[in-house]
This record gives sequence, C-alpha cells and structure tokens, in this order.
Amino acid sequence: MSTIEVQPPYPAFAGTDGQPLENGYIWIGTVNLSPQVNPIAVYWDAAQTIAAPQPIRTLNGYPSRNGTPARFYVASDYSIQVLDSKGSVVYASLNGNAFPGSAGNLYVNETGDGTTTVFSVPFVPSLIFINGVYQNQSTYTLAGGDVTFSEAPPLTSVIEFLI
Repeated sequence: MSTIEVQPPYPAFAGTDGQPLENGYIWIGTVNLSPQVNPIAVYWDAAQTIAAPQPIRTLNGYPSRNGTPARFYVASDYSIQVLDSKGSVVYASLNGNAFPGSAGNLYVNETGDGTTTVFSVPFVPSLIFINGVYQNQSTYTLAGGDVTFSEAPPLTSVIEFLI
C-alpha cells in the first residue's frame, strides 16, 4: 500500500497571535528585494492568465479572490511579506523558495539573547534550526504559536522556524 500525504487545498496564513489572518496583506516581489517596493506578476491560475492584483488580501487566513479562498502563482523565485490588517509585519522572506524541497515554505527568524526560552510565531513550525543546525523535537515543546526551548538559544544565535 502506498502512502499519500494529505495537503490543505489552500495556503493558510496566521497572524502573530496564531489565529487565521483576517484582512491581511500578502505582497510578492523580486527575490532578495522588498516585495512592496519591487512587486512581481502574481496570478490566480497556474497557466498565468489571470493576474492577481497586489497586495493579495486574506479572509479567515486564506488568500482571497472575490471573497473565496484561492491559490496564487508566480513564474520565478520570489520574496514575500505578510502584513496584518493594521499594516504590521507578520513575517517576511527575501527568498520564499530558499529551502531545499520547499514550494515556498514560510518561515520566521528570531535572534537568541541567551535567556529567552519562549518564542511566539504565527504558525506551528514543522522544522526549527538554530545557527543552521536542525533542532530535534525533544529540545522544545509546542503550544499553539509558542515554541518553548528546554535551554535558551545562545546570544545572537539565528533561530529559524519553518512551516
């Protein structure tokens, strides 16, 4: 018997509180540049015939086209910035395709201060790296959007939370 991975039909975006992002803004732009300043063409269909105006708005955490959840597509690598309804950054990536095997995995970076053990992220991460080193799930616990490490990440360490 083969194994089939069940995938959600639409990408979901969460706010910094971990709840579905309501009335948020999704900007897609040139890789390694600010997507708000350097937007690229985004489409509602894989054939790239129906242009999606930017910013793409969210409804109950989903990209929304005419009030219904939708997927969106680009023709190249991209940067992404997601804002909440007040215009505050929820997360951003200068290269949405930066991780091997990703289809534009989303991530949040934090910086360790040597004492903080709890970090709030806008999604439940599937992978965590500290200074590029994978963190075994035995080194942290998850509760909603909170990640609690058993030991504080070192001072100035880069912590990457990936969905």
